[in-house]
Amino acid sequence: MNIAAITNQMEEGLTTSVFSAAVLLVSHQNKIVFHEGFGQRRIKPNNKQTSVDLQTIFDLASLTKPLVTTAAIAQLLQQNRLCLHDPLQKFLPDFFGKKKSQVTIFHLLNHSSGLPAWQPYYQKIQAQEKKTPGFLGTRSAKQAIFKMAHAEGLKAHPGEISRYSDIGFILLGEVVEKICEMPLNTYFSKYIVSALKQSESFFPQRPENPQDIINTDTLHFAATEDSKWRKGVISGIVHDDNAYAMGGIAGHAGLFATAHGVYQLVQTWLDSIKGKGFLSPEIAEKFVSRQKNVMSPTGASWALGWDSPSVSSGRGSLKVSSSGHHFSPSSFGHLGFTGTSIWVDRTHELVVIFLSNRVHPSRENERIRSFRPKLHDLIFETLIHA
Repeated sequence: MNIAAITNQMEEGLTTSVFSAAVLLVSHQNKIVFHEGFGQRRIKPNNKQTSVDLQTIFDLASLTKPLVTTAAIAQLLQQNRLCLHDPLQKFLPDFFGKKKSQVTIFHLLNHSSGLPAWQPYYQKIQAQEKKTPGFLGTRSAKQAIFKMAHAEGLKAHPGEISRYSDIGFILLGEVVEKICEMPLNTYFSKYIVSALKQSESFFPQRPENPQDIINTDTLHFAATEDSKWRKGVISGIVHDDNAYAMGGIAGHAGLFATAHGVYQLVQTWLDSIKGKGFLSPEIAEKFVSRQKNVMSPTGASWALGWDSPSVSSGRGSLKVSSSGHHFSPSSFGHLGFTGTSIWVDRTHELVVIFLSNRVHPSRENERIRSFRPKLHDLIFETLIHA
């Protein structure tokens, strides 16, 4: 493996302002072969600059979907507490309307429910906060967002097309909480993280116990956006606006972790596929395998809660995957809006955990779109093709 080339590529990401902070972890054949931090945890304000180390904690954004919500749904499936083709209405009877009775757990995991990608639910919570100070982030605010998601209309027939949807995973998070009768973060710590005996993956805010909110001054958080409505640089508190309005604990966003913490969570899936993890091999395999029933307009296809490398768009061209050009079709992974990603090539036993804060200080920074495929290509070429 060409350590110098990968280090140079990451340092180029710093100098070209792809991110201010990043940690890259690469594992090959179950051995960590690269694990380094780069940059400053925050560059704004200037007087709070601190170097990234391997204990730096990142807002994982949508990596919450596979690492928490999908894992929980898979466990509930294994326990026969739900079925993939159960209608969502079985668990959330208020989710009704035209064709909504046809939406299943499978559709939500596969992003083929027909639900919109996103809605600014937080704006209504903001408005209520002005009338009732202290409302934002409470259980009542979270329930209000669930209610808005229940009322959401479909943009397509269930199973017809694939459209990535935060709303679908907000609802899946609610399903887990309803079935298990506990908050999603409690389920995660009790049934997923506890077996790992680690504290590197967690939800920083716990609105049910306000006194337990994480001390963001003592932990090594990478900062995210300088937010006008949040009144400053966000650090140690979820960046996603809807998740923030829900108290930081949601099915689509809210998890924070170090790169090593993410690696441990990914390893539980790989262990399961081999018959020694928290899921049966059959269930784990099904969840990480590309589903053939629908294709998104951009050419990407989805597994169940996990993504897979982009495939032909149907117009005679290939859309370059964020995993680059070389990861095998059996690979699985996911991206997070804040600049985080997981890609796992099972064929070549390669795991790449790339955590960054590309939204610091502004979400308008999209340089990561071209940087990330190049990084994964370089890793693959120096490690597998070397």
